[in-house]
Amino acid sequence: MNRTVALALTALTTTAYAIAPGPALLSVNQAKKVAKSVISADQCRNILTFIASDALLGRDTPSPGLDAAAEFLAYNLRKWGAKPGGDNGSFFQKVTLYRSQLDTNSAVIVGGTTTLRYGSQFVVSRGQGDLNGPAVFIDNEVGTTDVKGKIVFMAESVSLAEDRVAVDKGAVAVIRDQGATGADWTNFARSFNRPVGGFGLTAPNATAQAPRILMESTAFASIKSSPMVRLLVERKTETATTQNVVAIVEGSDPKLKSEYVALGAHLDHIGVRSTGDGDRIFNGADDDGSGTTAILAIAEAALTAKERAKRSLLFVWHFGEEKGLWGSSYFTNNPTVPITSIVAQLNIDMCGRSRMAGDTNPRNATLTDPNSIYVIGTTMMSTRLGELVHKTNADFLKVNYDPRYDDPKDPNRFYYRSDHYNYAQKGIPICFWFDGVHEDYHGVGDEVSKIDFNKIEKTAQTVFVTAVAVANEPVRPPVDKPLRP
Repeated sequence: MNRTVALALTALTTTAYAIAPGPALLSVNQAKKVAKSVISADQCRNILTFIASDALLGRDTPSPGLDAAAEFLAYNLRKWGAKPGGDNGSFFQKVTLYRSQLDTNSAVIVGGTTTLRYGSQFVVSRGQGDLNGPAVFIDNEVGTTDVKGKIVFMAESVSLAEDRVAVDKGAVAVIRDQGATGADWTNFARSFNRPVGGFGLTAPNATAQAPRILMESTAFASIKSSPMVRLLVERKTETATTQNVVAIVEGSDPKLKSEYVALGAHLDHIGVRSTGDGDRIFNGADDDGSGTTAILAIAEAALTAKERAKRSLLFVWHFGEEKGLWGSSYFTNNPTVPITSIVAQLNIDMCGRSRMAGDTNPRNATLTDPNSIYVIGTTMMSTRLGELVHKTNADFLKVNYDPRYDDPKDPNRFYYRSDHYNYAQKGIPICFWFDGVHEDYHGVGDEVSKIDFNKIEKTAQTVFVTAVAVANEPVRPPVDKPLRP
C-alpha cells in the first residue's frame, strides 16, 4: 500500500474512533478560586433586584410574577450552558394546580317546594353532591339516634364534635344552625366561604366527605322538622399551571456523574396584600429571593469553571414553599432524576439579612450578624455530611456557623419548615442555611434595600465549595442516624 495512503487511513481511523476527553476534575481548592472570582455581591444585587422587584408582585403561587421569575432563571441557565433538567428537554417541571369553586346555584330544597339559596341562607364548609333523603333533628347528642343514610339537622347548642359522630354513624350530610341572623349572618357568610378558595396540588375530591351546611338561624328553624330534604351542592374545578425550575451541571467522573448533589431554594413568596393603604407587595427579597439568588450565582460559578466535580450538581428552584412545601413535595415524589441518585441536598432559605451593631429591635433578636448564619441538619442524618459542611467552611471563609437550631427538639421546628425536609423524608441527608427571623419576615418591608449582599456572597461561595466537596467524595455520605419526625 502506498505509504501516503496508509498514513491518511491511519489518521482517519484515529479521528473516527477517538473518544473526546471529558472535563477535568474540579478540586475543592479550584472551587474556592472560582467562587471568589465569579460570585460577588454586585452579581447578587443584579439578580435579586429583578427577582424581588415590584413588577413580579410578590411571586405568589401561581401567578404571572412567579412565571416571570422562572423564565428569568431559565434564560440565564440556558445562556451559561446548563443542561435542562425539567420536562421535555426544558428547564421547567410543569405542575397543574387545582382549586374548587362553589357553584352559587347550590340549594337546599325542602319538601320539593321550599328552596334555600347559598349565601343568603346557608354556606358550605365541606363536601358536594346531589343528595335526597330523610331528615332527623338532633338537639343534644347523637347517642343512639338512627342517623344512617339520613340528613342530620343539628341545633346550635350541639357540640361540634357531634358532626363527626353523626358522619361516622352513617349520616350522609349535616345541616347546622349557625346561630346568626341579619347583619351577623351576612358578615359571617361573606367571610366564611369566599366563592373561590385557594389552589392546591391535588384535584378536589369533595364527594369523599359528607356535606356540612351552616345555616342562617331563621331558615334553619323553618325547615328543621322537615321529613325530607334535598341538598344540591355543586362545585367547579379550576386549574392553573406553575413549575419547578431544574438544571444540571454534569460531573466529570464517568461513573459518579450519574449521582447528584442537589442545591435548592424556593422561588415563590406570598404575593400582594388585598387590602390596606401604602405598600401592599410582599417582595420577599430575603424570603427567599436571597436563597434563589445565591443558588443562581452558584450555578453560574459551576458553569463558568472549566473543570467539573466528580458528581453532577442538580439545581432545583421550588414553587409553593410558602403554601406548604409544594414544589419540593412534587419534585421528590416525581423526580426528574432517580431519587436514589441524589446523595445530599443543600438548601438556602433566607441568607440576605443581618442584625447590625446597635440594633435593639426585639424582633431582630435572633437575626444573625453579618458574619454568621444558622446551619441546620448537620447533626440530623449523616455524620459525614456534617463533617464536610463544617470542615469546608473552616478551611475557607470561616463564617460563624450557629448551630442553635440544629436540633430536632428546636421549638421553632425550623428543620421541618423548608424544602429540604421533603428530601430528608426520602432518606437524603440535608443541610439548611438560614439567617433567622427578622422584623420584616412575611411583611411588606422585606425589600431589596435592606439586603446585606456581602452575606449572600459569602453564603453562596461557601455553599458552592461545600457542594463540590460533597460531589468529590469517594462514596456518598452515609445516613447513619434515623430521621426524627
